Amino acid sequence: YSRAGLRELAEQLPHLLATPEGFRDLPEMFDRVGVCLVYFEALPSAKMDGCAFFLGDVPVIGLSGRGRRLDKVLFTLMHEVAHLTLDHVAPGDLLLESLDESDSGNSNERAANKLAADWVLPDGLPSVPQRLSRAWIAEQAERLSVHPIVLVGRLQKDGRLPWRTPLAKDAPSIDAELQAWLA
Repeated sequence: YSRAGLRELAEQLPHLLATPEGFRDLPEMFDRVGVCLVYFEALPSAKMDGCAFFLGDVPVIGLSGRGRRLDKVLFTLMHEVAHLTLDHVAPGDLLLESLDESDSGNSNERAANKLAADWVLPDGLPSVPQRLSRAWIAEQAERLSVHPIVLVGRLQKDGRLPWRTPLAKDAPSIDAELQAWLA
């Protein structure tokens, strides 16, 4: 396991995952840095987005794909990577999470969320106009080399866009890509 290699990969992931198809090769990319990346189907009413643990001395990240949207699964992945690189998980620990819940005052959760957000948008959000448009979102996403839904999701999380915004319509799902990991 290479913590430095995992950090380097994390810095590249938002750009590598600018399309749903980018998710297909993730298990191999993670394997190259000594991390096992797996998909598990979420139980119908379970609220588990991801997990991080060690199987012996091998770090494992599991993604449920809950939420399906590219930005949500990307952030879950980044969040779990952050836990590993920040040493929040040690052999014998199991970290199961739903990102729907608040940080609950947990400093490890706040730190993982911050590092994940910094990896996704290292310079933070660009200056946001008073009136948001698809054109502005597309232009900024291209400039930042991320999928437009990543910006929409961040704006929603920050309360700058409502959760039911038309800008999130037809957001890409990565179900097929995660299912391909099972093959």
